[in-house]
Amino acid sequence: MRTQLLHFLRTKPVFLYLLPVFFVLHGCMENYDYIPLKDAALLTVLYLGSSLIISLFFWLFYRDFTKANLATILIMAFHFFFGSLYDALQKVPGGSFLGKYSFILPAAAVVFVIAFVIIKKRKGQLSRTKFYLNSLLLILITADSFLLLGKIMKKEKPPGDLPAGFSNCDSCQTPDIYFILADEYAGNTELKEILKFDNSTFLNELTQRKFHVLPNSSSNYNYTPFSMASILNMDYLQLQATNRGATDLTYAYKQIKTSHLLQFLQHHKYRLHNFSIFDFEGQPGRRLETFLPARTRLITAQTFLSRAEKNLFFNLVTRLRSKAAIKRQTYVYRKNNENIYKLTWDIASKKTTHPKFVYTHLEMPHYPYYYDKNGVEQPLEKLQEGYQVNQAAYVEYLQYCNKQYLALIDHILQSTPTPPIIVLMGDHGFRHFTTPVDPKYHFNNLTAVLLPSGDYRSFTDSLTSVNLFRVILNSQYRQQLPLLKDSTSYLQD
Repeated sequence: MRTQLLHFLRTKPVFLYLLPVFFVLHGCMENYDYIPLKDAALLTVLYLGSSLIISLFFWLFYRDFTKANLATILIMAFHFFFGSLYDALQKVPGGSFLGKYSFILPAAAVVFVIAFVIIKKRKGQLSRTKFYLNSLLLILITADSFLLLGKIMKKEKPPGDLPAGFSNCDSCQTPDIYFILADEYAGNTELKEILKFDNSTFLNELTQRKFHVLPNSSSNYNYTPFSMASILNMDYLQLQATNRGATDLTYAYKQIKTSHLLQFLQHHKYRLHNFSIFDFEGQPGRRLETFLPARTRLITAQTFLSRAEKNLFFNLVTRLRSKAAIKRQTYVYRKNNENIYKLTWDIASKKTTHPKFVYTHLEMPHYPYYYDKNGVEQPLEKLQEGYQVNQAAYVEYLQYCNKQYLALIDHILQSTPTPPIIVLMGDHGFRHFTTPVDPKYHFNNLTAVLLPSGDYRSFTDSLTSVNLFRVILNSQYRQQLPLLKDSTSYLQD
């Protein structure tokens, strides 16, 4: 048996097909309980098929399957681990140059060409290479299999630990919570003073539904990831710079992923429903969907194609002036809004045994401004880069969005057996100006809160977003969180 195994490892170039298995298995192990088996199997089949096709292509050049598989595994390894390579290059001295695609891609092409030539010139059966790669990947697969098996055999995970400064409240009521984030929804102060539009009709509609509207609320940051990280952590961010640098941006994403609010709610047995553009721990964001199941992004997010689609695709199609590609890219945000809206609508209709926390992040009225106030579509040319400064189109789209938000809120209220908590707010104000305005308008946002108790005495008129859930947890869950001093941080491009 041992002799046969050693012979197999030295003679069969199966390493190419072990690599995708390891990559997907490792992703499943790291994200256990969040990636369904059928989704992982689909991803594995896709990678195995892609590896086989590329290997057949190289066979035409090498006329040898071992060499073809060696060339292919270099490409697949680059694809699988590109994100780690890219992030590592950002951290080394000179990373601003080394971490650019304009350097990485040509450098990778040169390395590939050299490697392909070396493989071509190699003589013999390459037994040692096959043995090493086969053995290494089998060991890695075996190790991850045991780790995954250990997680499967464990009992259900206990509720999350409470963050420091928070207390348990077993006797508190736990109503469903709907956190509806209306991206770039400006407060009425900015709308009236800068955009010359009075949004009082919509605010009165909210008031009639027992919402408390904060008249002078503000966000603490003028960019979405930083604002959301602060809101969900109920704290200010420890940023290294005053711009949207990659290091601080990554830090903000991590703060969102494992925020204090989520930990607190999980401890109190809430089920999280992430219908946002950001990732929670184990729950990927809902944006730019592909034909692959959404949860596989926990595995695929670091691959070359995922990074390239995120960072390069739009610039490429714009330069090539491909109308079909530009149209597809432009309307993907509308499609994502429609998907998130429907997911929220459906979960509100669904009866569950545990309380729900639903984070719905709609890029409405964020640019592109797809509709006018009557729901008439804007032409494609008014949805392109540069038209975000069209204040009239923003105001029209905002009025269309008002109707959508009211319909969603009414559905939630009608579908929820016990009165829920609903928060409808913007993450910052309108920011696209052709001439400078007072920076305070970049932060002026919509904030409206519905509490089952109807007690809003703790909400000040000018409360900033960092304190919003502090007040809600103090009011609803008997916490004693001190309110932080309200301040804003203007981040440069």
